Amino acid sequence: MASDLTEKILKYLDTNPPVDTLDLAKLFNEDHQKVVGGMKSIETLGEYLIVEPLSHKIWELTGEGNQVKDNGSHEVLVFNNVPSEGIGQKELLATFPNAKVGFSKAMAKGWISLDKATGKVLRKVDSVTDELQAHLKLIANNEYDKVPEANKVDYKKRKLLQEVTIKSFLLKKGPEFSTTIQKPETELTPEMIASGSWKTLNFKPYNFDAMGISLPSGHLHPLMKVRAEFRQIFLDMGFTEMPTNNFVESSFWNFDALFQPQQHPARDAHDTFFVTDPKTTAMKRPTSKTYRNKDSTGGFELATFR
Repeated sequence: MASDLTEKILKYLDTNPPVDTLDLAKLFNEDHQKVVGGMKSIETLGEYLIVEPLSHKIWELTGEGNQVKDNGSHEVLVFNNVPSEGIGQKELLATFPNAKVGFSKAMAKGWISLDKATGKVLRKVDSVTDELQAHLKLIANNEYDKVPEANKVDYKKRKLLQEVTIKSFLLKKGPEFSTTIQKPETELTPEMIASGSWKTLNFKPYNFDAMGISLPSGHLHPLMKVRAEFRQIFLDMGFTEMPTNNFVESSFWNFDALFQPQQHPARDAHDTFFVTDPKTTAMKRPTSKTYRNKDSTGGFELATFR
C-alpha cells in the first residue's frame, strides 16, 4: 500500500505543478498522514522531491457545533417550540438544553416576543431560516470561503467553531526526480568489487553524524558486586560505616570484639599479619571499617569487612 502511494505521488508530480499534501489527500481520497508518510518514504531514497513546510489555519466544528449542524440552531429550536397561541417562558426554557441561549438570540433577531403581563412567549414572524445551521454544514464540508468572516468570528465566540492550525508540505520535483524508484545500495559486497558493478551502482550516502552503538564497558568485578551487596545488607539492617583510616588494627577490635574464638584459624600467623612495633595498643574507639548496631541490651554488635 505504501509503495502504491509513493508511485501515485511521483506520477502526479510528473504531469502537474507543485502540490500541497492536503490537496493530494483529497485527490487520492486518503488520510493526510498517510500521504505525508508516503512523502517521507520517498525522501529517504534520495533527492526525488523538494519539500517545503506549509501552515494552514482552518475552521473546525466543536462538539456543540456538530450538534447544531445536525439538529439546528438553538434560536430556531426555540422558535419551533413556540406554538401559534404562545407558551409560558418557564415552560419554553425547559424544553431543551441551551434554550436560554436560543431564547435570547431569537429575541434579538425579532422572531419572538415576551408578553410581560401574561408571561407568554409569542411568535412575531411566520417562519425563519436557519442560517447558522447552513453555515456550519458548509464549514463541515471545508467550504470556509462561503461563510462570511464576521459570522465565523461570532460562531467562535459562541464556542461552535474553533480555529485549528494544520501542518502540510508543498511538493516539487527534485534534482533526482523520476517516476520509478530505485532503492540505493547500502552495503559494498565482495561480489560488487570482484565484478566491478559497484562503479555504476547508486549507494546511499553515509551518515557520519549518526551515533554509533555504545560498547559495553565498565563492569564491576563479581567479587566487588558481592561485597557491595553484603555492604547494602548491613546498611539496611541499621549498621553505620565508621572511618577507614587505620591500616593496622588491634587484635581486640579485629577479633575479640567480633566474638571470634581464640582458636579460630584467622588468628594464625599464616592468615593474619602481626607487627612487632608496636606489640600492644591502648583500648580506643575503633577506626577501621566497622559496622555497628545497638542490640536490645544497649550494647553494640560489631562486624567488619576484610
